[in-house]
Amino acid sequence: MKKQKIIIAHRGASALAKFENTIEAFRLAIELHADMVEFDIRRTLDQKLVVFHNPDLYGKSLCTLTYQEINDITKQKGYHVPLLEEVLAFCQGKIKLDIELKETGYEKEVISLVKKYYSYSEYFIKSFHDSTVLSIKKLDKKITTGLLIGKETMYMKTRLSEYFPGKRLYQCHADFISPHYQFLTKDFLFRMKLLHIPIYVWTVNQPSLIEKLLQYPIAGIITDRPDIALNFRQQQKLRKR
Repeated sequence: MKKQKIIIAHRGASALAKFENTIEAFRLAIELHADMVEFDIRRTLDQKLVVFHNPDLYGKSLCTLTYQEINDITKQKGYHVPLLEEVLAFCQGKIKLDIELKETGYEKEVISLVKKYYSYSEYFIKSFHDSTVLSIKKLDKKITTGLLIGKETMYMKTRLSEYFPGKRLYQCHADFISPHYQFLTKDFLFRMKLLHIPIYVWTVNQPSLIEKLLQYPIAGIITDRPDIALNFRQQQKLRKR
């Protein structure tokens, strides 16, 4: 029997929440019964690990702001930037985690926090940085890790290393690959199958594309609209009965 595709709520149910990567967005993902919730981790000037996607906040680099300064700014906009530990405590026992490290250098601290709340089977960690993926594996080989591909780039060499990522996957010891959906050619799918590398594709929001990719030989779909993906998955399940 084929495994059911995993539906991962990107930055929480971000298309349904007022603000992404917030407790509100994660609560909505949990209420929808998404299989996993995806979020991003960055570090502030005062070394706090926060759940936030962009490298800057309204024109100010996040790494030059303290946690208090960040929330002084976002409070005026109507939302709160949560600490990593705040998110872990909220999600514990409710939903599995797809954790993305946006930067390097704090892998050990992240692992230590995650282990306080989650067992190995309940989360995985991924990054666009090969060195980060490798660092996580060196710190704890039991952690499931993934390599993200699909950077905005003008360099052909970078794009080729993403479309043919076998060497990179081997060198950083990644357990899965997480490509942008435009990478999912028949050739790419075939090569990942030969390597026994599961695929978690991002970020798929168009309903017709979600429905199409649910038929592909992939492990999961990362989407801002987990409600739509879950509905299509249920429809397909009922048709197969």
